[in-house]
Amino acid sequence: MQLGIIGSGNIVRDFLTALPLPGLKLAAIATTKQSAATCQELADQYGISRVYDDYLEMLKDDQVDTVYVATPSSMHYQMCLDSLAAGKNVICEKPFVFTTEEALELKQLADQKGCLITEAITNRYLPAFKSLASDLQLLGPVHMVSLNYTQYSSRYDRFLAGDISPAFNPRLGGGALLDLNVYNIHLAVSLFGAPLDVHYFPNLQKGVDTSGVLVLAYDDKQASLTAAIGLPGLCPQPACHRRPGSSQGLHALRKKQKKQNRKIKN
Repeated sequence: MQLGIIGSGNIVRDFLTALPLPGLKLAAIATTKQSAATCQELADQYGISRVYDDYLEMLKDDQVDTVYVATPSSMHYQMCLDSLAAGKNVICEKPFVFTTEEALELKQLADQKGCLITEAITNRYLPAFKSLASDLQLLGPVHMVSLNYTQYSSRYDRFLAGDISPAFNPRLGGGALLDLNVYNIHLAVSLFGAPLDVHYFPNLQKGVDTSGVLVLAYDDKQASLTAAIGLPGLCPQPACHRRPGSSQGLHALRKKQKKQNRKIKN
């Protein structure tokens, strides 16, 4: 694999520390003119011979056969599209893209070009996951699944103060669902397949889901996927319901819980 990297942020630095890997050669790295100094620093440190300040120029490089897209989420779709159009295989950071339509378009183009495209999700390839997948049958029938990826983001206090980083900007792919719950989704779907129905119940703060619960419905099981990048919002609001009446049921449950809590306090 002759790899060309698009991006020079923290995720690229993390990736480079895992090298060298068998069969992989760092052929080039591309970033913006504003990040040219950082890009050159990484190239010098890791022996990357060719540096570009325009990723489109790197895509013309015949020595690059695979592109690693490691840029802010809002740039993924276009960069993957351009890379596939140039005949390059693509490894794209999560979240892959924002819509089903974009994902299907990229897959169709990859098939037309005879290229591979994949999302850079690590948990499916860890030894622990492989053991879990192979030993799951030993538990017997699984009817309830609970997955949780919660952390207190180092940028959460800045978010509350009005400094909105990409991780908290929904227009740039921020929020708990796309930033963290995507790991839970990959884990659940890898183990149990695609669900029959999906509901998402976010806690919203300033228009972004700082936490939320995604419910995947199967014939024989329910999977609850929880993620948080900060404290829960003050006013949980159901969204993305596909079944009529599901939000009413959730509100009724919350009202009942509040009444029970008042009784306990009294």
